[in-house]
Amino acid sequence: MTITQIIGLIVVLVLALIAGIMIIRKSEKHDLVKWISLFVILSIALTWIFSYGYYNGAEYYDYGMNQQGLTDIPNLIYYAINFAGDKIIFLLALGAFYAVLSKCKGYKKLVNTVAEKFKGKEIIFALISSLLFTVMASVFSQSFIALIFVPFIISVALSMKLDKITAFCITFGSILIGTLGVTYGGEGLYWFNNYVNATVTTAILYRLLILVVAYVLFNFFTVYHVKKVLKDKNVNEKDADLFKVEEVDKKAKSWPIVVLFAITFILMVLGYVAWETNFGITAFSSFHTWLLDLKIGDFQVFKVILGTLAKDAPFGAWNLFHGSILLIVMSILVAIVSRVKLNDFISAYGEGMKKMSLPILLFVGTYLVMVAAYMSPFIPTITNTIFSGIDKFNPFLVSFDALVSNIFHVDFGFTGYVVATYFTNTYAANLEVIHTIFTTMYGFVGLFIPTSAILLIGLSYLKIDLKTWIKYIWIFIVAMLVILLVLFTIMTYI
Repeated sequence: MTITQIIGLIVVLVLALIAGIMIIRKSEKHDLVKWISLFVILSIALTWIFSYGYYNGAEYYDYGMNQQGLTDIPNLIYYAINFAGDKIIFLLALGAFYAVLSKCKGYKKLVNTVAEKFKGKEIIFALISSLLFTVMASVFSQSFIALIFVPFIISVALSMKLDKITAFCITFGSILIGTLGVTYGGEGLYWFNNYVNATVTTAILYRLLILVVAYVLFNFFTVYHVKKVLKDKNVNEKDADLFKVEEVDKKAKSWPIVVLFAITFILMVLGYVAWETNFGITAFSSFHTWLLDLKIGDFQVFKVILGTLAKDAPFGAWNLFHGSILLIVMSILVAIVSRVKLNDFISAYGEGMKKMSLPILLFVGTYLVMVAAYMSPFIPTITNTIFSGIDKFNPFLVSFDALVSNIFHVDFGFTGYVVATYFTNTYAANLEVIHTIFTTMYGFVGLFIPTSAILLIGLSYLKIDLKTWIKYIWIFIVAMLVILLVLFTIMTYI
């Protein structure tokens, strides 16, 4: 690293620190927008300090400076929306789905019924909900798909007089825990493995251990917090719910909504567990081929009805576009069974999408951070600077590099592409620990750094500022970091 780079880096970090302190001190309004804007500026600023770097295996190539400037910002926004497009559509469909549901008497009764069933059993409800979302995020090929049931659980939790921190922990927070201990899931894991020549079973036992430890430790704090909340009889944070339920009609029938939820969950399990890739189960692929080839005369019925998106998407190979289609279809079915008028349906649909505007804006911001690092890859240059002259594998330096990389890469697969290949080529004998470090650090960063998509979506959804969340989670973060570093040490040296 040159003197100029060192001075530039110090200046940028000092300015970022000052800006961060100002945001923390005055975080009452637009807190999350300020934080993601700060990281967008930081990512762009780093393109002025570090050159465009690239790794081909273990070889580093320096392509010189490629600073991002004012005229590049529209281009960054365009690519951010492009890269995040499938998730934006999904979030819009999710908002519309729950806006339609919130108009239905049966759904309102379902929320109220579940809340009453778990009255006095709030801790059990919290643990079951957390386990459900943790497992889904860890196993499903698309971690975002777990969001489908998040608004429902949040509405139930707030109806039970639990606070919004608890609601966040048992939903969004648990999805982040599942990402921290990812096993067979996550779209980023597939591409990461592809770039580093690993498989889904690489270090699977270590990642499973991390999942269990993280879930237990995280919910230790959750249970402790719930007990404190239950002592306060005046907790009422239903206004924090984007799709809050009011005016419950006890005569309404909730079973049609239960059936539709059950069908949705079954399709999620079938569609987002990679049956063939991970477990060698080919029955779904064979069924898919048979279904698309089914003819009435010369007419391939399902192939035409389902469309081109279904061609290469048997159960187990669905992407988020399929999840969006599922939500749209379920929205229509909900409206039909609940006899929602067409005008009310259209109004609710627009209202639901509007309510997701801030979470989507913040989400696009996380991709703006990554696109700046994509257009002028500075992470490989930082990595090359850190490991220049270091021959022996050092799990602590690799952990630091993985942490820094994942701060700027909301797409975990991109981290595999730009830097992880260097480590797996240079330290091939340490593939398992490298794999564990990078996958775990991606989830670890997502728990508290405001470039995490799920974190920002969840905090904005429940109107929680980052300062409040950090105040709650910091002990878990410190404890988890210690546990991870001890595990990485054992994997490396014992």
